[in-house]
Amino acid sequence: MNNIFIALIHYPVLRDGSVITSSLTNLDMHDIARVSATYGIGGYFIVHPDEKMRSIASKLAGHWVSGEGKVQNPDRSRALEIMHIVSTLEDAVSCITGITGARPVTIGTSARKRDKTISVSDLKNKKNIPLLILFGTAGGIDDNLLDSLDFCLEPIDTGSGYNHLSVRSAVSIFIDRLYMCD
Repeated sequence: MNNIFIALIHYPVLRDGSVITSSLTNLDMHDIARVSATYGIGGYFIVHPDEKMRSIASKLAGHWVSGEGKVQNPDRSRALEIMHIVSTLEDAVSCITGITGARPVTIGTSARKRDKTISVSDLKNKKNIPLLILFGTAGGIDDNLLDSLDFCLEPIDTGSGYNHLSVRSAVSIFIDRLYMCD
């Protein structure tokens, strides 16, 4: 799964129908890094346009990767080593292109079914090329960004009629489903 990359998008995301920039959360950083490391994901990108938020993310990661936290919890250090903190989605795409030699296919996630929807089982057939799966914070990724991507993963639907997961849960479920398709 090292050709699969994850991006956690903080802008443009939605809140009550308006486009906003969401705040960084320590739980998202750590939990998604741990899932990414567990499943052998190629890299995990925190995408945030605000320099101060990126600085906070870097300080938090630094504590665990090269600071005292590395001694206290080497497992967390190992997970956070695959995290990259960038200001734009294009920065993440450029980084992946540099790592893999090919521009990644971009795949969004949404709680709503959209045009260009791809199932997890169909996505597994593309795992030999670089894939970048975007997960949105707050109320999810803005429609304009979703429309600009190559595909959008089908929503998680358990048949319960309720579909409002935390981003950490959604990442875990999608990555596990991709892994299980191997």
